[in-house]
Amino acid sequence: MITVHTATILLVGGIWGLIMYLFMPLWWFPVYPVIPATFLLVGLLEILMMKKSKTQNAKMLNSMLIQRIVRWGIVLVILIVLIGVAHPPKASFIISFMGMFITYSSLSIWFLLVDCKEQKKLKEKES
Repeated sequence: MITVHTATILLVGGIWGLIMYLFMPLWWFPVYPVIPATFLLVGLLEILMMKKSKTQNAKMLNSMLIQRIVRWGIVLVILIVLIGVAHPPKASFIISFMGMFITYSSLSIWFLLVDCKEQKKLKEKES
């Protein structure tokens, strides 16, 4: 999961950054790499927390709630700091941020489904 997440976020973030830098220079803003880096770190944190809390369903649900609170806190702080400090172009910032958010969310859902399937297989083996 960590490898897939890292490769996907870096690939999507890198390609979009190069497209803006090379073909849409008015959309490029110097702090753009912070957006993919934020989603990379938040995703890695989520994967590590998900792997750590596989013992009980209640513990897993509490962990998922904590993950969401931490994840959104980090993302909102980065978002506010970027807007306040860097003043990026609005259209490119929104498209960049939402594109990375959609990529990250898709990966997060996919990983959760894979994890649920693994848990189901483990329960079937135990029975």
